[in-house]
Amino acid sequence: MARDILDTWIQLDRIHCYDEGDGWGSAEPYLWPVFFKIDGDTVLLTEALVLSGTATVVGTYGSHGNLGNTDVDEGEDLPIPEALGSWQTLLKPIPSLSPLREDVAGVAGVIAVLMEEDNVSDSGAVAGYNALVNAIRSGLNKVIGTLGFAKQEVTDEDIAAIKSAAESAVKDAIKSNQGFFSNLWSWLNADDQIGSEVFRWDHDTLAVGDVINFSKRWGSNGDWKIYGHANASVRCTAAAIDAAKAIFGGLFGGSDMKAMRSFRDDRLSGSRGASEWWALTERNAAALSWLFRTDEAAMEGLRAFAPAAAKLIARPDQPIPDELIRDADRILEQAAKTSSRRLRVDARRARSLLELAPGRTVEQMVQIVADLPPARGISRAALRAVEDRFPRGGGRGRTSARRLRKPRARQG
Repeated sequence: MARDILDTWIQLDRIHCYDEGDGWGSAEPYLWPVFFKIDGDTVLLTEALVLSGTATVVGTYGSHGNLGNTDVDEGEDLPIPEALGSWQTLLKPIPSLSPLREDVAGVAGVIAVLMEEDNVSDSGAVAGYNALVNAIRSGLNKVIGTLGFAKQEVTDEDIAAIKSAAESAVKDAIKSNQGFFSNLWSWLNADDQIGSEVFRWDHDTLAVGDVINFSKRWGSNGDWKIYGHANASVRCTAAAIDAAKAIFGGLFGGSDMKAMRSFRDDRLSGSRGASEWWALTERNAAALSWLFRTDEAAMEGLRAFAPAAAKLIARPDQPIPDELIRDADRILEQAAKTSSRRLRVDARRARSLLELAPGRTVEQMVQIVADLPPARGISRAALRAVEDRFPRGGGRGRTSARRLRKPRARQG
């Protein structure tokens, strides 16, 4: 059976300082993260049952002070900025040219190097980081040529060889970037490496759908620990829900899933707006999967929303119940607070669309979605057009989703 495309999210969350290890002073840590994958985007299995292609390697920024705190003492927690330590990507199965294999599992991961600033110049640190990214790319590309039927995984020995080559490349890059006196100064007290670690997972491990929490503690230069998580979801959102059925406690029965897929294929395809809203949902699949596994409020909203939504789409001419809108808004409210910037932004967009749901039917909302592609907000002109074309029923007038978020207290 062919493997699914996985919407994958790798996040370095925070660093804890147990002991700054910098004598009488405070520490000035900075982080060098490098994300990578070997998958069907750029690699295939040849007829000779060996891999051919190149790795995908992604750097962020490796400058001094990139953790936002250059005065760290014992006991402090450092949240890792999302732009520095987060990566979302599609992990694709590696296609095969051999009739003996349908596809091959790829791998994705992150290399984290925690540094302590001393006398290396700012430009030298950036040059060192860029050299690290290039060295990892070169090393992984060499490893790809050794993988195949006989050797199916990147080994610890492969990683050790890449790290050794990367350390030499980093030192050479810093030296080349700095002048004589800067090199002399940094030679006297170069930036220290607190520690480094490679976190990696193959396609089949990620496909299970569990949130993988990972960490590494380093004690050779002070005492520090880095924390992160990784998770993935099947790229097709309807299939992702189906695959997560066990985790969601059997929210959907077989008939419900069939109805949802039919609704997606029949009603949410063909229009620009609906296609873009569906693509927005798909690109956040991994972050949503993580949200439902870690946020009880979002999970409660899903437990209430999912079965009712599956049944409602069978009656598109019926008004959308207020309770269903509240449950959807509860999910989006929690999504707008997550560590994923992309999900936060998209959740706010979806909440603006949800404002149009009270008093309208499923059929009306399908047409509204078709006419209103995702945007940062809905213009007044667009709102007037919606009100004129799709009047609210049931005598609700202009009731908004915002008013529905907190149920009114019952009268005695």
